[in-house]
Amino acid sequence: MKNAHLNSHPKPSATGKKSPDPGSLPVFFIVGRGRSGSTLLRTLLDAHPHVMIPLESRFVQFLYYRYASVKEWTEETAGRAIRDLEHAFDPPELDLENLQEQIRAHEQDLSFPLLCRLIYLNTRTAFPKKEIRIIGDKNPRYTFFIPRLLEIFPDARFIHLVRDYRDNVAAIRRAAGIIHESGHTCVSLGRWKLYNRVILGYRKKFPDQFCTVRFEDLVTRPEKELKSVCGFLGLAFAPQMLNYRQHIHQYYGDEGFQSLHRSLELNFDHSKIGEWKTSLSREKAIRCEVLAGHFPEQFGYRPAFDATPFRKFLMKLFFGPVSLLGQVRYALKIPFYQSRRLMQMTYWLLLKMKR
Repeated sequence: MKNAHLNSHPKPSATGKKSPDPGSLPVFFIVGRGRSGSTLLRTLLDAHPHVMIPLESRFVQFLYYRYASVKEWTEETAGRAIRDLEHAFDPPELDLENLQEQIRAHEQDLSFPLLCRLIYLNTRTAFPKKEIRIIGDKNPRYTFFIPRLLEIFPDARFIHLVRDYRDNVAAIRRAAGIIHESGHTCVSLGRWKLYNRVILGYRKKFPDQFCTVRFEDLVTRPEKELKSVCGFLGLAFAPQMLNYRQHIHQYYGDEGFQSLHRSLELNFDHSKIGEWKTSLSREKAIRCEVLAGHFPEQFGYRPAFDATPFRKFLMKLFFGPVSLLGQVRYALKIPFYQSRRLMQMTYWLLLKMKR
């Protein structure tokens, strides 16, 4: 099967490990604004011997709009869904032989949630695994897909990863051409606010199913943060999580992965904290702080500059609408993702264009 991440170097081995009851495996998701350290956290958790969390893929979302409404599942239906993954935008690399065996073994109780779990269990990983006790996934886009994820996995847990908004804006600017964003300071700032507001809204509704991790804490005190995350997921901390770099070279066959996530080569790169001080001009940094308002302070991010009331007024007047427009496009994803018919049509058109 085609893979978007692992293609030229020796391929990581499949897990080869089974869960006693795949249908009862708990599931968690890493959500938050892109360029906030989610790949680092995913890699750290992948290094845990009892966690299966593949490279970033949208396969659950891709299959949801086509198969979530299926009531009667057969081996043939599941096989068709697996074949459809070949046309997904970020198809996971699968151990197809083992996956097909597990589908046959569970044909009597197949369902969409179970099929998703079986796919997760048969993705490739660079890390040695024992018995899998929890399944994870990470994708910033899932921030706007949380209601559907809870529909599929009602007890799912969510790790909300947040990063200093100024550093996030700087990181988006640096990677804009690769991640297909404009990199405009005000637009990126608006989207940072939107992502985190959306997640906080769901956290208020489901407080026991969400936890928040700051990127800065993960980098500066990784063991403490990972112990907290493991506790939230019902796992014991595994020291080998801190030695993740021993295995990540197996992901380097993909040029996109290398260019976007080269910092993984550095062991908890502290230079990523406060990088805005050298990559953003003073004017852009002040603009970010004014437009962000007091919202970031709940995460411990405080302004570094003082601006007069008149200057704040002018910045909000001229740049506030730009920031708002940056949010509108992404905010439209929320109702869009709720419409199965619209998403089915969208995927159909995109797949036609892709082929």
